[in-house]
Amino acid sequence: MASPTSFCFLSLLLFLLMIINIPSQSHSSELKNGANDDVVHVSLYYESLCPYSKDFILKSLQNFIKLDVMSVVSLRLVPYGNAATSPTGTVSCQHGPDECYYNIIEACAIEAWSMKLSLPFIFCVENGLFTSRTPNLWQSCANRFRLDPNPIQNCYSSGHGNELHIGNGKETNALNPPLTHTPWLVVNGQNVVANDDIAIYVCNAYKGPIKFKACQR
Repeated sequence: MASPTSFCFLSLLLFLLMIINIPSQSHSSELKNGANDDVVHVSLYYESLCPYSKDFILKSLQNFIKLDVMSVVSLRLVPYGNAATSPTGTVSCQHGPDECYYNIIEACAIEAWSMKLSLPFIFCVENGLFTSRTPNLWQSCANRFRLDPNPIQNCYSSGHGNELHIGNGKETNALNPPLTHTPWLVVNGQNVVANDDIAIYVCNAYKGPIKFKACQR
């Protein structure tokens, strides 16, 4: 029988599936009539086994996506962080091979599924990390949300996941100012301090007509 804690965690993630990136009904018509400039672009550069990245994802990001202002956010996650890619295409990660493994798994999930599906999957994986490298963790997360694990397995086994990882490295290394730590948060092209309240930066960047409750605190 599942423990009360695991039941609450599953209930939360199932709730997230229903709200991520889905504009509320009262906002949808305004968004259709608004300009693309009203969208706030948020990119999170991180590494899967970094305790600071994990804490930010499971607390700050998980809290942020519940807010109404999330309906105008284009969110991207870029797993690579402080890794290094050799000229031969071998990636060395700060926290060892297990981190490279999970960076690739999460990169494959981001490509295979919409953010609506991949983000709860990543929450689940990050919540169970710091164990030995095993497919059982991410496969159990895929099963939890009834997601087909084959695209992830094929992505990893074919080497495409490594290509995604290298691509994330190129993007990360091209950041200006350069990434110095993880998590590294960029809002509309500007690096900001990755603290507990992402909404502060999003609300400051948003220039559209909608009055969000999250921006009136």
